[in-house]
Amino acid sequence: MLSVTAQYALRAFAFIAGQTGDGPVLAKDIAAKTGVPAQYLSRILNNAVRAGMLESTRGVGGGFRLTRPSEKIKLVDILSLYDDVLDRASCPFGQPRCNDDHPCGFHDHWKPISIAFRQMLENTTLNEVGMEGLGPRRRRKP
Repeated sequence: MLSVTAQYALRAFAFIAGQTGDGPVLAKDIAAKTGVPAQYLSRILNNAVRAGMLESTRGVGGGFRLTRPSEKIKLVDILSLYDDVLDRASCPFGQPRCNDDHPCGFHDHWKPISIAFRQMLENTTLNEVGMEGLGPRRRRKP
C-alpha cells in the first residue's frame, strides 16, 4: 500500500526516533541499520529537511534529528511527503466517477479499508510504531 520511498522514509524516521540522546544521527548509520540504500536515503532525508520534519547539521558531530518529539509526529505527516497516502480513497479500478452515488463493483469493499487506513495514519504517532523489523529484509530460504 506504500511506495518503496515511503517505506524507506518510515524506516529512517523510526530509526532516528529510536536513538537515545540528543545528538544527531549519521546518514551512514541510518542506511546501515535500516537497509535503505545510501543515495536513496540522502534524497529522502533532504526532502524531510526541506519540509521541516528533520533538521540537519554538517560537519563533525553532524547528522539528522527530528524537529519535534516522535510522539507529536503522525505517520501521515511523514508518509505524505513521499506518497499520496490520503488518495487511497480513490477507486482501485481507476474509475473517475466512482463514489457513493455511482459505485463500481469494488467500492463497497474498498471504502471501509480506505477509511481505516486513513484513520490509522492520522492517529498513529512515530513513537508508537517502534523499531521492530527495521533492518534489511532477509530473503526466505526455499
